[in-house]
Amino acid sequence: MAIPDFPRQTIEMLARRARFQCSNPDCAAQTIGPNSDPDKATLIGEAAHIRGAKPGSSRYDPAISDVTRAEITNGIWLCRNCHGQVDRDAMRYPAELLFAWRKEHEDRVLRELGSRGERIRRTVEMGNLEFLLGYPQIIQRIVMDKPEGWEWRFVAELMRHLNKPELKRLQNLRAGHYFRPTLRVGTNEFISWLNERTHVTSNLIRPFTHLFERLTLSFGAPGKPGNIEEMHDVCILIHGMLAQMVDHEEILEFTQLPSEAEELRTILQDIVGQNVAGLAALPEKLDEMVAMIGTDHGGTKENPRIITWRVPFSVPADVNQQFEAALDRYVSGLTE
Repeated sequence: MAIPDFPRQTIEMLARRARFQCSNPDCAAQTIGPNSDPDKATLIGEAAHIRGAKPGSSRYDPAISDVTRAEITNGIWLCRNCHGQVDRDAMRYPAELLFAWRKEHEDRVLRELGSRGERIRRTVEMGNLEFLLGYPQIIQRIVMDKPEGWEWRFVAELMRHLNKPELKRLQNLRAGHYFRPTLRVGTNEFISWLNERTHVTSNLIRPFTHLFERLTLSFGAPGKPGNIEEMHDVCILIHGMLAQMVDHEEILEFTQLPSEAEELRTILQDIVGQNVAGLAALPEKLDEMVAMIGTDHGGTKENPRIITWRVPFSVPADVNQQFEAALDRYVSGLTE
């Protein structure tokens, strides 16, 4: 297989799951039929990449790995005409629409071909995943298809989706692209405000150790499936902590303080925010793990390779000395 092309078994599975029909709901053309050669069949269906296979292709997403691009999760069965149409106009046919096409088509095929018991089983299965219905189709598709390494893919996509607004907010905050009125803190209230902010600064990062331990356990032991609800719960908690980190940076930026307190504000700013980059890198690290699937990575089923990655949370080495010196100058200025 020339990654990121689909392997033959994936192409065949996409075709069969679609009942060899085009998944475009406005087409639904049969894509296989007789040929003039009695030993052949005519096939006009194709396995299309939902998110483009190579740079420059329609709906290409540089954030995902080639292994993920070649998985069944990223495929849809279309006739040649519809395949060409969706690739010529990516604006009209975004990835989310194609994911929705595939889901609707496979659901319809199941209703028409599946046994009553199979339809009930599917209803129960989807009911258990109801908490995912508000998320992008790719997140739901990963859980439905469960390709190899799906746990890492699920968390990577979920964290990208959840954390994108907060990462963008921090970027815009640093660039000075918006203003948000907050408190006016006078001289009499400043020390109390400062104590609160230093307390938040020292405690915001602490929960991540336990959250990452929970996340690792949620992936399951080698050869065992992960716990979807636990993975989802941990991702929600991580997102909540990240949002609080950006809230904290907003408060430091926009609170109106006495002019004498500006040096202390400057020291506190971005101590927490600079560590958000470590969280932003987690989906890419999970993608790197996915990219190792099917390669000679040195691990075996009996002796799996263990991947260790530490989120680089840190503070400037001399921040305590800077803060104490600035606080002494502030207090001295009040008594002069």
